[in-house]
Amino acid sequence: MAYDENKYSVQKLPNPLLLHWILNPGLAINEVILGQRIPKVTLIDKTSKAPLVERTYVPCPSCGAIHHGMLWGKGNAFGHWLGYICPNCEQKIPCLWNIFSLLLLAVLSPIWFPLKKIYEQKYIAYELSRYKKAAANIDKPINKFTWIKMGASFGLLMLAFFVATEYFRDGITLDKFIFLAGINAIGGLFFGAVMWFFMGRKKG
Repeated sequence: MAYDENKYSVQKLPNPLLLHWILNPGLAINEVILGQRIPKVTLIDKTSKAPLVERTYVPCPSCGAIHHGMLWGKGNAFGHWLGYICPNCEQKIPCLWNIFSLLLLAVLSPIWFPLKKIYEQKYIAYELSRYKKAAANIDKPINKFTWIKMGASFGLLMLAFFVATEYFRDGITLDKFIFLAGINAIGGLFFGAVMWFFMGRKKG
């Protein structure tokens, strides 16, 4: 699709952050369980000095509309199992898939495929209903607590995953739980710090 090359730069594969998204097995949980998705193509406003998260836009290849990326940000980051829906033309905006998500979905296809056939139109209507509230969040400032909360949520999610894995494999002991809690607390803080470094700092 056409866009103003003087205003926007394009972020798409093989961008390192997008490669990380499709190759990191941990992010399959975000996609399959939580429904967190990211678009195949993102536009970055080169003319703004705002933090990256505030100058990120998502283009719709069907109608050419360019939407603020925060429509799928604060308060609306999860629950997008079938991808993004354009608020303008109501068509799907292509999103990436983590390769481990695809493997998991292949195994679970007898379960999710019939559900997709039955509920897809209701899903689209639900997605569209969320945009009004999400649009109101765009103007709300993002502070460092946002990134701390994001890191804590990621750490708790990974802790739950590893505890469940250990429980069904060898059983979970208090010492093992404390060890996993410490590792994932550090990992969550690191994740939040990395997200702030790339997305939350002001340009230049």
